[in-house]
Amino acid sequence: MPFTTAHPSLAEAIAQKGYLEATAVQSAVLKAPSDRDLLVSARTGSGKTVAFGLALANTLLGDQPTFKAPGKPLALLIAPTRELAMQVRAELAWLFAGTKARIGACVGGMDPRAERRALDAGVHIVVGTPGRLRDHMDRKVLNLSEIRAVVLDEADEMLDLGFRDEIEALLAATPSERRTLLFSATMPDAIRTLAARVQNDALRIEAGSQHEAHEDIEYRVMLVPPREREHVVVNLLRMTDSSRALVFCATRDGVGLLHRNLVERGFDAVALSGELSQNERTRALQALRDGRARVCIATDVAARGLDLPDLGIVIHADPPTDAQVLRHRSGRTGRAGKKGVAVVLVPPRRVGFSQRMFQLAKIRPNMVRPPTADDVIARDQERLVAQIAEFAAAEPAADDLAVADKLLEGVEARTLVAALVATERRRLPAPEDLPETTANARSASRESSREPRESSRDSSTTSASPRSRESRPREDEPVVGVWFKVNVGRADEANARWLLPMLCRRGGVTKRVIGKITVEEHEARFEVHPAAADEFEAAASKVDKRNPGVAIMRVP
Repeated sequence: MPFTTAHPSLAEAIAQKGYLEATAVQSAVLKAPSDRDLLVSARTGSGKTVAFGLALANTLLGDQPTFKAPGKPLALLIAPTRELAMQVRAELAWLFAGTKARIGACVGGMDPRAERRALDAGVHIVVGTPGRLRDHMDRKVLNLSEIRAVVLDEADEMLDLGFRDEIEALLAATPSERRTLLFSATMPDAIRTLAARVQNDALRIEAGSQHEAHEDIEYRVMLVPPREREHVVVNLLRMTDSSRALVFCATRDGVGLLHRNLVERGFDAVALSGELSQNERTRALQALRDGRARVCIATDVAARGLDLPDLGIVIHADPPTDAQVLRHRSGRTGRAGKKGVAVVLVPPRRVGFSQRMFQLAKIRPNMVRPPTADDVIARDQERLVAQIAEFAAAEPAADDLAVADKLLEGVEARTLVAALVATERRRLPAPEDLPETTANARSASRESSREPRESSRDSSTTSASPRSRESRPREDEPVVGVWFKVNVGRADEANARWLLPMLCRRGGVTKRVIGKITVEEHEARFEVHPAAADEFEAAASKVDKRNPGVAIMRVP
């Protein structure tokens, strides 16, 4: 569908960008009545930011080509993370460039005084994270009395992070006749409940199913012993042709260690984790976007809302904790119609868990062998032949021919070409040998050749493992969580329903990472998934401004 029905001022900006056809979610929003609330399920990378920009234009501008002088904000856009909020602001900046719109941002990690000055000077649209927006509102800096439209972006992630109270407080401060647009990648019961409370007769739009959201992503599973995990990451990065790669680790310590080791090997890599300042995160992202860095190593929390152009591969160095994390991580690639690859490195003891995760995600991965050093060398040879042949096809400069003639006087051509190849090869990080992985693969191959073939009644249960169900009893055992405690209990009127979102917010995790919660008289104890325990502890141990007396600590 063309953008002919879009607001003229926005249609002109879209044409200048070279966009010809609207995506599925953009088409659906353009067809929707301009006065209806919208409840939209759309995956990341589907063009939803432009979609809600198109929806806002008619509500805010009407028939006018430009905005009047800025004052109190007319539209409020809430996003779960500062990176996503800043990306939304940047996208709306070019989309509304011809409308004289002034767009402000209020996000954690930025200078709140500068944000206050911008709000005092007047804005038409304000974009921000729930906590910072709530803080400005409580300080009487952000006045929401003239809001005509509200957008909740990535609403499922905001609820997972425990921002329900902030969202409801912000919406309560806006006029009841506002237009409310709720965008979410998934539609769990919590989102439907929120929509029923904050929207009025919302039009439901489904712009692609979860299955369709992963059609452009090829999933691969590799069985990798823990000691060779880093070596496999090195070989995967050396094999890929993608200009950018994203590697996920479970903890901040894991991110830091892998980042240091990759840089030492010669990779242009940056790290993203919760311990970095906003300036450090901004510099890292800019290095990725302008090509100075090719690899990003990140935790789940740090990569929420991350949008990197031309990201061709996502490597799960530590397996995701559940199916939803798998989707969110992998969804950084395969965006806007481009193909992508998601590789999950699975230690042998986690095979059963991995299988169940893929089943819940309704994804059938390919079980593949990790690339060896020989594979990398063979791929290098292909690339070098093509690269040097391309150089040779160009018309050489006279000075270069003079140097070539001098060299050929004392060295034969074959030796010179070999020296050129060696020079190019030395610029590349060395591939890694995988003796344990290779030995395990050979052993599994011998076992499978001796076992009779079984009928494949459900291929999704076997695609991620080369072994039969009977040969791996340990993998199906439940993961034992790491226990923590918090110094509030029944005497403080604490219960699991209140504790869960608070723990998610304090630890920067989703509710799926939190296991059993036991509330006692003066304290409560709870489980955290082992893969997230270290990062949870580091984040939750900090003093909380909202509940300074509530302390969280690991149980010895």
